[in-house]
Amino acid sequence: MKPFFDMDSAAYRMLMEGLNRQYSFEKKGNLADFAVYNDDLWLADTAVIQNVHRFKGEWAVDLLFVSIHTPLRFIRRHITSHPCPKRALQKAEYMRRLAAKDQRGTLVAKVELLKLCHN
Repeated sequence: MKPFFDMDSAAYRMLMEGLNRQYSFEKKGNLADFAVYNDDLWLADTAVIQNVHRFKGEWAVDLLFVSIHTPLRFIRRHITSHPCPKRALQKAEYMRRLAAKDQRGTLVAKVELLKLCHN
């Protein structure tokens, strides 16, 4: 038969104080705390651009997600690498079509929105 568990009164008091302290610290979050989750809503209106380039002896495939409203807002993600450039281009096209919300490719980022000055 297993022995009955017994805790020292000082250890029990420390455990209860810790639980009471934890209860007073934990509370519901504000809407500002969830900004991390709501901040990626702009990705719904993005053009996906494939980028295949040579890097360390292999052909790296990157996808660039560019907002169609503000082109300076973008994210670049590395997808994979291949030793063959033809295979890398195939993979890039396939991954671009998978990642794009609009698979026909009609969403494009307009360079005019950048308002570049050619001085």
